[in-house]
Amino acid sequence: MAKFPQFQNDGPSVTNTNLSWQIQTRITPAIDGQNIFSIQYHSDGKSALIGTTDFWIYRISLVDGSLIWKTEAKMHYQKEFDGPKIFDISPDGQFFLSFGQTDPNSQSSERYLVIRSSANGSITKFLPSENSLFYSVTADIDYRYPGDESKTNRQEAGLSPNWILTIDNARFIENGKKILVSYKHNMEGPNFYDRRLIIYDTVMGKKLNDFQLTADPNSADWTQPAGFEIAHLQFPFHYVSKRNSILYGNAHGRIHEITPSVMDQNMSFEIVEEKPAGPIVYIPRSDSEDLETKDRQTIRSIAVTPDGNHLFCSAGVETGFIQFYGFNLTTKKEMFRSSFFDAGDVFAPSNQILIIGGLYSSGKVYIVDTKLGELLFVSNNDENYIHPHLLAVHPKQKEVLGLSTGNQIVILRPQGGSTPW
Repeated sequence: MAKFPQFQNDGPSVTNTNLSWQIQTRITPAIDGQNIFSIQYHSDGKSALIGTTDFWIYRISLVDGSLIWKTEAKMHYQKEFDGPKIFDISPDGQFFLSFGQTDPNSQSSERYLVIRSSANGSITKFLPSENSLFYSVTADIDYRYPGDESKTNRQEAGLSPNWILTIDNARFIENGKKILVSYKHNMEGPNFYDRRLIIYDTVMGKKLNDFQLTADPNSADWTQPAGFEIAHLQFPFHYVSKRNSILYGNAHGRIHEITPSVMDQNMSFEIVEEKPAGPIVYIPRSDSEDLETKDRQTIRSIAVTPDGNHLFCSAGVETGFIQFYGFNLTTKKEMFRSSFFDAGDVFAPSNQILIIGGLYSSGKVYIVDTKLGELLFVSNNDENYIHPHLLAVHPKQKEVLGLSTGNQIVILRPQGGSTPW
């Protein structure tokens, strides 16, 4: 069983100073003074890939922040804070996943998945953009491609397309042989219900399997898109190689498990009301006295330990009741829940260490030992500040990258030198 320390969000301190983590190094990366939008360790553990808000991609040395190469990734801005996302890097370090845009001068054009070379940033392969397959009878919504005539009419009328999907996230799976990609509707608002997971063959770029998000029948409200009463801004998922399955969290506070056969069943039906959601693995429930419905804690982030035994998730509602949960996938029992802080992104790089970023940009970064139930690190708003949404985990050893103030990158490690995860 995993344990979790109890602490208050205001002013927590490490439990065991002998095992505590510290900021060991500060680096000012050579990225032309631009703001960092995304960051990932390269598989060598000695360099990092960075996407900036002026739509350039850099590879830098983690020894001194010096530039290895840079390349432009021209895009049309969608938001005030936007840039090329570095989704994942292949286990062999040769390639990384990011996105391109079919028309960099048009905000409404598709963002599609690209595979870039880690040697110089050049695009080696791009996967075709995806159109929506969303179709609901009871909610009276059809986002499917309407045909060339309707497309032309909308363009001439100055209307944006409403059948386009855009890249949400992407990860290499099965030692880099496949790529698992999540898509979301290109238009915001209620279209956030339109979500899909697709698996591709890395070498051929061939689509191997497909899954469209839908609510489970017991909690679905089919007058709403995909049966969800709550819009799903996040779509957290995790591929578990030990189980050959994908665990994902939805807006109704359910964590489902889908296998290739469930994906096949899901795409064999046309309308969303008939598509299977996959069996429910876990439903985190709230302790808050202010919430009438205890089992609708929207899943924000999930992580699974490398041995496939423990699931961790952050879940809650926008009013601030964000709780953190631990669940044993083997015994099917909840191990703990904590409501002492607002949990956001979760990483489980080992069977013992958890890294947690706060839900909000003003939140803290925590490192926890779940075997001992001890808090090993907590950031603050002073010299120890780390952005809770811009974290990267070293692929092999106990080390974490984070963005600090002044565009500095900090390297976190435990005392006593580097050790494997």
